[in-house]
Amino acid sequence: MKAFIVYCHPSEDSLTRNIRDEFIKGIVDSGNDYVLSDLYKMGFKTDMTEEEYLREAYYRDMPDVADDVIAEQEKINSSDAIVFIYPVFWTEAPAKLVGWFDRVWSYGFAYGNKTMKTLEKGMILCSAGNSLDRLEQFGLIGSMKKVMFGDRLINRVKQTEFVVFDSTSRENKLRTKLWDANLKKAYDKGKNLFATTQDSFSLEDRFFTVVDNSATGEVSDKTIFSYHQKGNVIWAEYSGGSIVKGFLLGTMDDNHTLHFDYRHINKSGDSKSGSCVSSPKMENGKLRFYEKWKWTGGVEGMSVIEEV
Repeated sequence: MKAFIVYCHPSEDSLTRNIRDEFIKGIVDSGNDYVLSDLYKMGFKTDMTEEEYLREAYYRDMPDVADDVIAEQEKINSSDAIVFIYPVFWTEAPAKLVGWFDRVWSYGFAYGNKTMKTLEKGMILCSAGNSLDRLEQFGLIGSMKKVMFGDRLINRVKQTEFVVFDSTSRENKLRTKLWDANLKKAYDKGKNLFATTQDSFSLEDRFFTVVDNSATGEVSDKTIFSYHQKGNVIWAEYSGGSIVKGFLLGTMDDNHTLHFDYRHINKSGDSKSGSCVSSPKMENGKLRFYEKWKWTGGVEGMSVIEEV
């Protein structure tokens, strides 16, 4: 198996560079292979030309994409996983990596008549100055995940993982204290990149839409559910169709069945709530949940949601 590593950091004197090196050691020690794009060292051009912009804006197959972009696309299609390693700059990847997406995720490759293969895994390894608690409390890590997994990698990888090395700013004493532990974590992530665990089921950063619903239900195929999970606790936001905004919160049992309460406001301004039991099933390579729900007023129904 082979991983394509896209590395983006302007300095060799960084924790992120050490994380990259330990991650690579782990891949090699696991008997797997890798290819590396070091964007700063390569001097990868990240500004789109007007010609490139117009090609994307009008969804054109011509003119052909540039040679440096083709080289990156070939690395993707020759690999089984893609891994992005970078520092967090203002709740985003460095501008050079954003520009890499602007050019490499071209029409006819990443979307449209797509020629990009579906990779087995997409992983993010990022270093952040803030603590993980702060990133979660202010919704910053959720924002990063939504951009990377809900837009850039959605439908392009089968499995995702977001790894944060937090509290890494140079004035933070935890940077030195956690140095060895962070490098060990990076090594382990590399070594186990292609390992399969007995139970790796998670709803974190997975999106679903409705494929069937009772007449008394309100969600539809225009409604998107954005799920998250921490331990056995699950939650989701949902909106679209007749739903202005909705939230659900509950737990997952050992059989991956969900038990949750939900509440939303519809376009008529009504606030609706209820409870639901949702059972998973794989069908045609996609995860579905078969749901039995009940409005607070007592009306019951059934629905099916499928992963986007």
